[in-house]
Amino acid sequence: MDIMSLTSPHIRGLETYEPPDWEALAARAGVPPDRLIRLDANENYYAPSPRVAQALSRSEAFRFYPDYGPLKEAIAQYAGVGPEYIVLGSGGDEIIDLSVRLFVEPGEAVIVCPPAFSMYGVSTEAHHGQVLSVAREADFSLDVDAIEALVQDGAAARPKLLFVTSPGNPDGQSVPVETILRLLELPMAVIVDEAYIEFGGSSAVPLLEDHENLIVLRTFSKWAGIAGLRLGYAVTSPAIAQAMNRLRPPYNVNSAAVAAALATFEDMDHARATISTVVAERERLQSALAKLPGIEPLPSQANFVLCRLEGRSGRELAAALAEAGILIRSFSAPALEDAVRITVGRPEQHDALLAALRSILSGQPPEPSLVSQTSNPQPPNRQASVERRTRETDVTVTLSLDGTGRYEIDTGLGFLDHILAQIAAHGLFDLVVRARGDLHIDEHHTVEDVAIVLGQALDGALGDRSGLVRMGHAYAPLDEALARVVVDLSGRPYAVIEAGFDTPRIGAVGTDLLVHFLETLAFHARMSLHAHVLHGRNDHHRAEALFKALGRALDAATRQDPRRSSVPSTKGVL
Repeated sequence: MDIMSLTSPHIRGLETYEPPDWEALAARAGVPPDRLIRLDANENYYAPSPRVAQALSRSEAFRFYPDYGPLKEAIAQYAGVGPEYIVLGSGGDEIIDLSVRLFVEPGEAVIVCPPAFSMYGVSTEAHHGQVLSVAREADFSLDVDAIEALVQDGAAARPKLLFVTSPGNPDGQSVPVETILRLLELPMAVIVDEAYIEFGGSSAVPLLEDHENLIVLRTFSKWAGIAGLRLGYAVTSPAIAQAMNRLRPPYNVNSAAVAAALATFEDMDHARATISTVVAERERLQSALAKLPGIEPLPSQANFVLCRLEGRSGRELAAALAEAGILIRSFSAPALEDAVRITVGRPEQHDALLAALRSILSGQPPEPSLVSQTSNPQPPNRQASVERRTRETDVTVTLSLDGTGRYEIDTGLGFLDHILAQIAAHGLFDLVVRARGDLHIDEHHTVEDVAIVLGQALDGALGDRSGLVRMGHAYAPLDEALARVVVDLSGRPYAVIEAGFDTPRIGAVGTDLLVHFLETLAFHARMSLHAHVLHGRNDHHRAEALFKALGRALDAATRQDPRRSSVPSTKGVL
């Protein structure tokens, strides 16, 4: 028996999505897989909030099915609606599937406006519906007259659902609110896919008040930087939300995604800073691309840029860049044969892309060394979260090396909080420290264990230490005090501390413990540390200058050298 003969004929013709073979692409370009510059999938190349890593480290929460109440409340507040308007999905794809299942009977139709996300059609065909295509205009605007004609003609395949993407993909341009309002007057459900709305454009959510046939689809994949956790949601009328919630499987969204999303909302300053960085880098990329001959970047309100090419096919250009280890998106559709889509990444990735494009456009292959010298010098995963629980203390540290100097510190010891803040602010690390210790005895265990956990987090965030600058030094003054710190992230712990404190305590922290803190930190971070106070009369100034210098020295040493891909040692190991 041919078992496939029993399957639905609607499914047999669907194409299987397979992710790229990264190892093959890397081998073709002659670079390691982690050195590929992947600007083809519209992912977010900036790390999520350190609070996300901290939340995900609490693995005991994953033993139980998730409680969706807090997340629905948080999303509702973010979207400006009540929780009864929210439906959670395992990625935006599940919301698409739920919508088709809810509205489309076999033989009924869904209107899709290509170029568009392939899952609109896949879900429709999987549920025995018909896909009616209304191609977008040459400027990517919607052909509203043609859509209205399909609905009003009384065709046998009655259109029940319309998919609209705003900002659009692959063009990145928003659909005007006036157009969406006109479409909402039609007797059908309208899904506005706002996967990229955080990067620009006007949301359709305010239209829900007067249009119960509207479904707004959103995702955490792009703006929040957690694409791998697969979390999407719908904002829609309570009636539709209730019906969709009856259809969705129980516990369809996993506990890790719930924890990460809640942590994201707790640190929206980080998310907003990331979005602003992406938008600024998008503008810089568009400006630079416009200066290249034969390339016309289109205006975009998403986290990617679509470019039209003159006298060259998009697939040809993408293939040439792939030979250099740089991946962008090209298209097989005739209307997009002369186009490529470029995801907004990091500045150094764009610099490599632009240099490679200049070589290709001048008829020269890009230099292989170009990619190895400029690609991914700061991967987005240089972070760690470490916990230490004893009978004396409970300490959690989350550290991101590629941060902006943001910190949240609460150890119960004001001066310890103060000097840890200096490390974060002057090292440009994102740092979260939570500590509770037996302060009713004294501060020793708390200070020591914070140093242990911070050192372990630094060691973990450094990974295998390949590509590091490795050594760094800094001087820091504070009024009459001057401190010098030299560090070597050598993997060999050693500490020489000369602070010359005159008083036994600063606040609630013994000055001898500040020296012990630095020695302990060096041991657990596996680094060589030389810290000296060169001048000073005030011990507060001496200590603060010392920790400011430590932050700046670590900033210098933890940077990655774009010229180096191996461990920075003649031994070949650290």
